[in-house]
Amino acid sequence: MKFKNALFKIVVALLAVAAGAVFVTSFLTTIYYDMHEDVDFPHYVKENIPLLLACMVIVFAAFFLLNQRDFFAKRYKGLITLALCFCVAYCLTLILSIKPLPVTDAMTIDGILKEFAQGDYSSLTEKGGYLFIWPFQLGYIFFGEIVDNIFGHGNYMAWDILLMISILVTVFFLYKITWEIFADRAVCGIMALMSLGMLFFYNYSTFIYGDIYSLLPQTIALYTTILFVKRKKVLYAFGAAIGITLSVIIKTNSEITLIAIVMIVILSAWKNMSDCNYHAYEFPHRLAIRIIISAAMLGLVLLGKNAINTYYCERAGIKSVPTGSPSASHIAMGIQESELENGWYNGYNYKVFADNGYETEKAKEAAVTEIKDRVNVFVNHPGYAFKFFFRKFLTQWADPVCISTHNLDLVSRHVENPTDLMYYIVFGDGNIIISQIMNVFMSVCYLCVFVYLVSVLRKRDVSEQEMLLLILIFGGICFHEFWEGSSRYTMRYYVYWMPYAACGMKMILDFAGRRSKRSK
Repeated sequence: MKFKNALFKIVVALLAVAAGAVFVTSFLTTIYYDMHEDVDFPHYVKENIPLLLACMVIVFAAFFLLNQRDFFAKRYKGLITLALCFCVAYCLTLILSIKPLPVTDAMTIDGILKEFAQGDYSSLTEKGGYLFIWPFQLGYIFFGEIVDNIFGHGNYMAWDILLMISILVTVFFLYKITWEIFADRAVCGIMALMSLGMLFFYNYSTFIYGDIYSLLPQTIALYTTILFVKRKKVLYAFGAAIGITLSVIIKTNSEITLIAIVMIVILSAWKNMSDCNYHAYEFPHRLAIRIIISAAMLGLVLLGKNAINTYYCERAGIKSVPTGSPSASHIAMGIQESELENGWYNGYNYKVFADNGYETEKAKEAAVTEIKDRVNVFVNHPGYAFKFFFRKFLTQWADPVCISTHNLDLVSRHVENPTDLMYYIVFGDGNIIISQIMNVFMSVCYLCVFVYLVSVLRKRDVSEQEMLLLILIFGGICFHEFWEGSSRYTMRYYVYWMPYAACGMKMILDFAGRRSKRSK
């Protein structure tokens, strides 16, 4: 129990430092992306602090007035309805005005789906083929074939609507998670209203790729895990296992979520002695059940991945799926300097694989050598190492738009019959407006998150259901410090700050309310 409490406190303390750093950075600087660039190249500029401060004051004043009237507690259901309606309206506006097409890797995968339908598996079987290099994408290919079989190949409107549904369901379950964590109607109402500012998330309704599709089953898995921890019903654990398996199949980055789920499931076996339900003799039984459940989750994920690989091996007539570019190459790239940003994609993982004849072991040896060289530099120059990793952290987590405006640019370049509204949103004043909204939202969100985390450290008590998303976010921070960096990847964790931001906002509003009454 002492280990569990110490672990939780360490994670919360480190997250508080991280949230504070992001808030300060977002308050002093902001990021923009040049239009018509082919690569993700964030540019830092000085923040317009008076404008940002004025906008933040307006936001907090509006929330304060509503809280004084007990609006959030009374209208929490109406607020989530408003939030979901806004989500649909905003996403549909983007989809219908832009009519986006798949770009970058999504465009390549779209071509592979057509090839697979025609019986051409060369991208998987031939050296240098996309799936030969990145075989982990087979799960997303499987998902894509299902979509194509239902709606027809090239029906991008169907893909976009599925993106919108994934976003909508994710927001709804974030609301449900907020209730299960805090059981406070006002916090739920605040979360619902704050979610209107998540334009960085809604902008991805135009980006056809696995990031968003995988969030739907992942968020359901997180929700059902919380229900299992609170209610101890195995049925919820089964739902979590199904959800996280589907999520990992679509996007392997979801394995970080699997780790967080397993950790909380096992750690929930330990209880405080002060708990009225505490019985020491029940501990071995509780622990055994949770270990079995965790093993079943891991087994189901492994079974799902192997089933996908076996399926495509049989279709392509090969004995095994290619091993692809080694993980070490992603790590080597993640700790390299780059012309764009530290540790962001620079093509190294592709190049080292090609330079070594597409042989995984040879590429792994070369990547490990590169890692050793970089580690040696970090060890001998600790100041440089700190600056490198701190900058990489900030470039990923302090990007208020999460590359979403750049992606809107990418998907809008080659559409047929572009609309005036598309030009306004993507290339005109609309882009400035939505970017400023996201800019203000980040500062408000992280200030509220910081307040929440500090309050947890002060009261020295936090539940397993609270810790689930916090461990997930902490895992995402650690993982992407060494893996390929991108604020598009951290967007997967940014959305899970929402329950805590809402709780932090409630704390700020209550404190302001008490001070207001005393002054009278």
